[in-house]
Order: sequence, then structure tokens, then C-alpha cells
Amino acid sequence: MLSDSFLKRLDALALRMRHPAAGGSGGLRRSRALGSSVEFSDFREYAVGDDIRRVDWNAYARFEKLFLKLFMEEQEQRVHLIVDASASMDFGKWEPARQLAQTLGYLCLCGGDSVTVYTLGGGGERHTRPLRGRHCYPELSAFLESAQPQGSAMIETAVPALRLAGGRGASVLIGDLLDGWEQAVLSLLYRKQETSVLQVWSAAEWDPQLEDAAELVDSETGERFLTAGGYEALRRYRETARAYVEEVTAFCRARGVCHGLIIPEEPFEEQLIRALSAAGLVA
Repeated sequence: MLSDSFLKRLDALALRMRHPAAGGSGGLRRSRALGSSVEFSDFREYAVGDDIRRVDWNAYARFEKLFLKLFMEEQEQRVHLIVDASASMDFGKWEPARQLAQTLGYLCLCGGDSVTVYTLGGGGERHTRPLRGRHCYPELSAFLESAQPQGSAMIETAVPALRLAGGRGASVLIGDLLDGWEQAVLSLLYRKQETSVLQVWSAAEWDPQLEDAAELVDSETGERFLTAGGYEALRRYRETARAYVEEVTAFCRARGVCHGLIIPEEPFEEQLIRALSAAGLVA
């Protein structure tokens, strides 16, 4: 669970959404739907059967015509936090990914949104119920604390198979994006999700230090292979890693998807707000 002092800092922030809420029960986000909230939107002429309580009598006194006040309905945003819980995340990435989800979940709950958290790993897909209200944060945090990375997430098939709440919403995919991420992102966009991607890599993945030959083990498949190490091998690796992240960034940018690369540092809570702000997710 995030520290109390950090949660107090989050109280001054809000989750940024590019599009109005599309539905759900009453919340704090402005919707395109016209309803009965206190924020005025427009007038229209009265028609038989309209609610007489919404007539603007001042306008009637001036124009001798009946006009209705229209208001902008405020509704909750449906937010889905999808966390890669595969074994590859157990390489300096799982705890940062979990804290990212806890932070975003807390902002959703405090902002009047509905949030559902999903974890995808070798044990299959797990998820919370739709959570609403600040009082649900301990439940959200406990769910994430109980999850452990294992096996393969297969996000290219697992994400399209998720049963998301109907209609438009917002989805955040959190993981290392080492495989299958394109299909996962496209499936969210197809379902009209305002999609964001937070790519988490450990410092050892971004800038490895292997001076000599070493045996590497694939954490998900158990496959082993030897590497020579040394300056030239590391130089090629770093070039490949940076080109790969640039490819992910370009893919997301071309489709209007927010993307952020996070390489955890200590203390990570201090880095969290900067990372989410840089990705355009908090304001």
C-alpha cells in the first residue's frame, strides 16, 4: 500500500481524461449527455411533455416564450487498469507496476470514477469488482498486494478477451510490453477505450552491466542461452532496446495513445508523479 504521506499528495491531483465521460452513474466528470446537474449548458424551446420545473421564467418574462434550461450531466468515467503479472515482471518491475496501479486507482476513486483492476499472468486473469469511492482504496490495494507475477500473460489474447464495462471508457495497460502489446492496444481502441500505456523496465534491462560471458534464462519459458558480454555486445543491446521503445512510442502516438516509459528509481514514490505527469495522465 502507498504511504499515507504520498496519498495526501495525490489528493491535490486528478486523473486527466481527454474525452468526456460516456455513461455510468452520477460522478464528477463532464459528459456529453444533457441531464440535471448544476452546470448550465444551453436553452431550448419548451415542448409539450417537458418538465415544467425546468422552465426559465426570467426568459419567459423577457421574450414571452417558454424556454427550458439544459444542464450538462456529470457522470463517472469507467476506468480499467490492466496489469501484466507475468514472470518477466518479477525482474525489478513488479513492485513499481503495482504502485503505478495503486496510484491511478486512488486518483480514480477520489475523482468519482469507477475503476476495475485486472491482473494477467500464468494463473489466468483476475479482477476486482467495479470499485467506487475513496473508501474502496484498501480493497484495491489488497487485491494488488495479493497478486504475484508468474508464467506468461499472453496479453495479445488475454486483453481482447477481457469483459470490460459496456460503452466507452478509459483503459491503462501497465507492463514491460515485451510481446503481444500491439494486438492488446488495438483491441482496446476497437472497443472505444481512451487508451494509455505505461511501459515499465528495470534499470538492469535498460542499462545492463555484463562484463563477461553469462548464461541468461527466459523467466517465462525457462529457455537458456549464452551471451558473450563485453562492450560491443552491450552497445548493440542498448541500441536495440532504445529503438524498440521508440517503436512502441511511435505506434502509440500514431493512434492517439498516451505512452510513458518508466525506469524505476529510488525513492519511487517521488518518481511516480513525474512519470504520470510526463505521460499526460495526471494534472
